[in-house]
Amino acid sequence: MPTQATAPRTAAAQARPAGAPSSFEYVTYICSTPEKVWNALTLNDLRKYCWRGHTVETDWMPGSAIISRFPDGSLEFEGHVLEADRPNRLAFEVDEVSWTDEFAGQGPNRLYFSIESFEPLVRLTLRNEAPPKILELVKQGWPAVLSSLKSLLETGNPLPLDAVFGPERNPGKSGSAAAE
Repeated sequence: MPTQATAPRTAAAQARPAGAPSSFEYVTYICSTPEKVWNALTLNDLRKYCWRGHTVETDWMPGSAIISRFPDGSLEFEGHVLEADRPNRLAFEVDEVSWTDEFAGQGPNRLYFSIESFEPLVRLTLRNEAPPKILELVKQGWPAVLSSLKSLLETGNPLPLDAVFGPERNPGKSGSAAAE
């Protein structure tokens, strides 16, 4: 098979263009099973507790649409499932954030969840690939949400995330507070 040589990359060629995807990674260990972690990520009956009432509509099949909703039922984002290998790996891409135009045209926002068994623990790794502006928004949120998922699975109680984020609301609806 022929190989192709490439010229060494210059510093300018290696520089990331403005708005190009970067990534944020967060790892946590949970005293649980891979199946229970998968369920907490994918089933609204569990997911809504650690995601402050947010739910998703999807069948978790690769290529399928995914729609996320705020607790008041309004649209949060639309996207599509990239990968679903129960209970090991889950990935989806957010195509459009519905509550603001601030991120329009920014580029892809992809989320990858890796679930690995280390009996009696599970290592949950999240990698969020997105433009820097989006990562600035999510880098505080992901550790809190995944810590809440961990707490839910280990103690039966999610964390009181209002202490981190304030009361749950749809930021696209000025001054509204959603009922949980």
